[in-house]
Amino acid sequence: MNKRSLQVAALVGLCFLLTSTSFLAWTYHLLALAEAPFTDACTLVGGYLLQAAGIGLFSYLAIRREDLVQFSVNGALALHMLCLVPSVLGTSLVQALIFGSLLNLACGWIGGYYLYRLTGGTTASEAAGVLGKGYAMSILLTWILSTVGGGAVWRSYIVLFICLALTAAVFAVGRRGLAVEEEEEGFHLQIPGEMPFGSFLALAGVLVLFFSLTNSCGFGFPSGDLEKGVNLEFSRLFYAVGLLIAGYIHDRNRRYGAVCTVGALVIPFLTLAIRGEPVSLTIFWALSYFTFGFFTIYRVILFSDIAREKKMLHLSGAGLMVGRVGDALGEALCLGLADKYLLLIGVTAVLFVACVFLSFRLYYCLYMPEAKKERSEREIFNHFSAMHDLSAREREVLRYLLEEKTNQEIAEELSISEGTVKYHIHNLLQKTSCRNRLELITRYSAEK
Repeated sequence: MNKRSLQVAALVGLCFLLTSTSFLAWTYHLLALAEAPFTDACTLVGGYLLQAAGIGLFSYLAIRREDLVQFSVNGALALHMLCLVPSVLGTSLVQALIFGSLLNLACGWIGGYYLYRLTGGTTASEAAGVLGKGYAMSILLTWILSTVGGGAVWRSYIVLFICLALTAAVFAVGRRGLAVEEEEEGFHLQIPGEMPFGSFLALAGVLVLFFSLTNSCGFGFPSGDLEKGVNLEFSRLFYAVGLLIAGYIHDRNRRYGAVCTVGALVIPFLTLAIRGEPVSLTIFWALSYFTFGFFTIYRVILFSDIAREKKMLHLSGAGLMVGRVGDALGEALCLGLADKYLLLIGVTAVLFVACVFLSFRLYYCLYMPEAKKERSEREIFNHFSAMHDLSAREREVLRYLLEEKTNQEIAEELSISEGTVKYHIHNLLQKTSCRNRLELITRYSAEK
């Protein structure tokens, strides 16, 4: 990882650690003031929706006044710290809810900002890896804090000093420029030209929404027999590993990353099928956290790629925004169907089928045209070679001629002498009735 990528990863990790730390501290404080079902609704439904709203507000500002982005984030960081104090130290439930709501709006604003900088400060071929490393660093540090005194950090004033230090670090890293040169080679998202951009954007958004819904509902499946075999805090380490691997896979091949994300949807159903087997179930529970990393990376990177390709950086946080809405709706379904597991499983199964259908549709739009193009090029080359009765060696030389390589370069590629290359080129020109290599390339192009 180069210095620029390391800087972006640090910004992502610090911002995510700051917002997740304050969110956990607020959650623990609410648990001390009210019963669990109510606090779940406030944090996992209301909190997530407010974070989505914060991302949306940041995106709107990025469209209207891009020059105010950094200034607005400094304001969001200040608001975040001001609201954190009464959110985690107040004795009134109403006070904790009011200031917690503002806290989550600020968290969403900060989230929109670091994804904006991720897209603008990295190339497409490294963005997922940078995101995965930043998130994994945050998850690891969160786990370390959770092990101190059995999570006592989240219930004490110490969390304020931690967040203050993180805020200063975000400010210091964020004020540096993160400009990146345009990449000439590597991955480029091929947005289908035959589909209106608005329709494509809607398809991507609905897919992310359904992915998040299905994943959240899957975590709500009956798991009472996990209590003796799983440490929930320790499970976050599997999440960190999943983030790193998902980032690596997405950077190497977006198609593989998409397929792995769809495959991860099956894990909750497998976990449900082996209830009563504590050892095996523990393994699958860990696997659920591991595969959650693929959802996290996919929903962010999909829209980061779109934003980068269309030069619309305000769309960078759209994946996380829609994902947060899906997370909230999924948690609401789990809470509403807490006593109706069969219905919850049935609804999740329907959502799973919808995810498979939508993902196949998006996969076809993004990746199949490229495959068709590659196949078409191969067919054209084979047809041209057969029509002129080219030998296997002549076909190899032709490929390099079409790449405009010199005779010496072709000789080095094929491990033959330059004289032999000239001999094959002479035969190629004779068989195709061309006077020189330029005419040969022109004639080949006319065959397309």
